[in-house]
Amino acid sequence: MASWGGAEEQELDSRNQQRSYALAGKVSTLRSLALDIENEAYEHNRLLDGMGNDFSSGEGLLSSSLGRVKGLLTSGRQNRRAMCYMALFVVVFIFMIWYLSSQLFSGQ
Repeated sequence: MASWGGAEEQELDSRNQQRSYALAGKVSTLRSLALDIENEAYEHNRLLDGMGNDFSSGEGLLSSSLGRVKGLLTSGRQNRRAMCYMALFVVVFIFMIWYLSSQLFSGQ
């Protein structure tokens, strides 16, 4: 059996050491990347939970507003007149926004 010389053994040991350091660097990079992904996922989950709460509160606001509108529609003549004025105001407001935006963008 052939025995390894001292120079060859030192060369192999040096290569192994270099590869070990390179591997340790890659492992460190992967670990920091995994931690960054974990933090990003945590932040996204927190953001989505907050949005769910916001949508729930918005749903409650819209349902109560819709209940008031239904109450206006089912009540007497005076409230119907107020409802017509409100609808007219909304239509005029939307028309004004459309007109102003068309004037603004046509000037460019």
